[in-house]
Amino acid sequence: MVILEKKSCSHLMDEWKTFIFLTGLFSLAMCAMLQTLDPYEPTYQDRLSIPGIMICPQSDSLCTIFTTTNTQSWDGHTNALDTLLGPYSDSIHLANNDNCTPNQYFLQDNNGDVRNNPKESCQIKQTILENCSGTADCTYLYAEDNPCVIIKMNWIIEFKPGIDTNPAYLSCTGMNDDSKKVGSIAYYPAGGIFNKIYFPYYGKITQVIYSQLLVVIKFLKPTLNTMMNVECKVVASDVATYDDQDKFVGRSFFSLQVSMSQ
Repeated sequence: MVILEKKSCSHLMDEWKTFIFLTGLFSLAMCAMLQTLDPYEPTYQDRLSIPGIMICPQSDSLCTIFTTTNTQSWDGHTNALDTLLGPYSDSIHLANNDNCTPNQYFLQDNNGDVRNNPKESCQIKQTILENCSGTADCTYLYAEDNPCVIIKMNWIIEFKPGIDTNPAYLSCTGMNDDSKKVGSIAYYPAGGIFNKIYFPYYGKITQVIYSQLLVVIKFLKPTLNTMMNVECKVVASDVATYDDQDKFVGRSFFSLQVSMSQ
């Protein structure tokens, strides 16, 4: 037989008082902790010191296959590029961002306890991507055999690559024995450079109007009807591109097959 214990009203009241006290104590501790946090800059930033890079267009398998004469095979790719490049419209950047002096960091330090907020951003105009910008050719050359692929660099607060006189840049090549299959690659902006004017990034609260850095590559003469494996990486004196525990540190991989209808 199970005997149920009946609690008096006074016992129930004592339990509720204890619960309310502990809840209030926890809330007070959380408020005190939040007062110590800086809303403009993360307290801990040591989890990621090297930026990752991402590919667009991209599928779940990191494999892009299309046939130049079959618009349905690349419509999704060009739509993804349109969506990505929408915020890079020249008119948006001319209206909201600064025309910065090239090849030097855009430093906007605080004056002691006086914050220099909001911080400005430099223009990344869509037209610097030339014939991979989508403005002159809305197919991004997928209707031909010279497809354009966008490489985006992830944001890291206060990151300043290229500490020497040479800026960081993107380098893409065929993996293993695929270099000849991939052929020559053109970069936009020229040289695949991540200009210093776009560094450092100060965070989305402090630097509200900031566009993610990107470089576009165009395959000039890829081998047709053949799967090619491509590796892209950020090159700078202070950026490592090899890590035993994370093969995507500072680099990314994807596969591409450009087919022609028979």
